[in-house]
Amino acid sequence: MGKETSLVEKLELVIPGFHGYKKKELIREDDRLVRGKVADTLALARREMERAMQRCAMVSCAQLVAIDNLRKKLMALESRVRHAEAGYRGYFDRVKFKEDELNRLLEYDARMIELAEEILNEVKALNGQIANPQALGMAVLNLDEELVNFEEVLGKRMSFAAGE
Repeated sequence: MGKETSLVEKLELVIPGFHGYKKKELIREDDRLVRGKVADTLALARREMERAMQRCAMVSCAQLVAIDNLRKKLMALESRVRHAEAGYRGYFDRVKFKEDELNRLLEYDARMIELAEEILNEVKALNGQIANPQALGMAVLNLDEELVNFEEVLGKRMSFAAGE
């Protein structure tokens, strides 16, 4: 039986160049790498959502407005993640992370990456249900719930990292 993979090792596997916030001078770079990975995954989901909107418009489905609203919400989250200042308001300068806090930050990072991938999968599922109005309605609700979950985790991570 093999060794269980730690959170740092899991993040290193999905984010090339990630150092696990181990070196102070690389903390901002690691933060940028994590946010870049999450924003790139959300960008893929947004592009898939735009394809879903085109397909929805072609078959005149009733969920077009709801899908567009989700697309806008997704774009806002992508922008919020991608364009936040490195270290979110300079928190790395003010907050000293000890091992427990560092582990908590890594848990938030791993959860954000996991949720971004779940969002991408939900958008793909939504795109596959365009011709089925009942299943499409459920897919819209599921995606909305995933976006709410992501926003909540992002907010908690930002507050935690800012020392709030």
